[in-house]
Amino acid sequence: DNIARMDARVGEILQELESDGLAENTVVFFWSDHGDGLPRGKRWPYDSGTHVPLIVRWPGKIKPGSVCDELISSIDFGPTVLSIAGATIQAHMQGRPFLGKKVGQSRDYVFSARDRFDESYDMVRSVRDKRYRYMRNYYPNQPYVLWVPYRNRGPAMQEMLRLYAEGK
Repeated sequence: DNIARMDARVGEILQELESDGLAENTVVFFWSDHGDGLPRGKRWPYDSGTHVPLIVRWPGKIKPGSVCDELISSIDFGPTVLSIAGATIQAHMQGRPFLGKKVGQSRDYVFSARDRFDESYDMVRSVRDKRYRYMRNYYPNQPYVLWVPYRNRGPAMQEMLRLYAEGK
């Protein structure tokens, strides 16, 4: 239901751009969050927690329906927007532009990490290329699902914890 509502709202915004005569001069970035705080989703450096959809609409520059297989990180969004705008990308900025006049060289790897969540601590590092993901768990003594009070109040997580307590 949420995806259907989101899709309808994006359609409304794109129609507003069209009606206002701005569609051909507007670059639209659309990406998702990393999902709910369930195991292997948000806060987890597995593919299921880091691989999010990204759609860019740039009339006259990107052919509709085309697919890019580069390794892109959300840290690249700032430099990419500056590149599209033709603005200076400051040397201290992290990330690399993947569109615009100043496209950077494709990267071979992307990195992710898992650390503190509220009062719970963990330490996992991850590096991914186009084929594999290597993960390093520095606290293997920690339980797989850390106790995170904020996340644990959600109905789906409460049900998972209930089933776990029942051995299911």
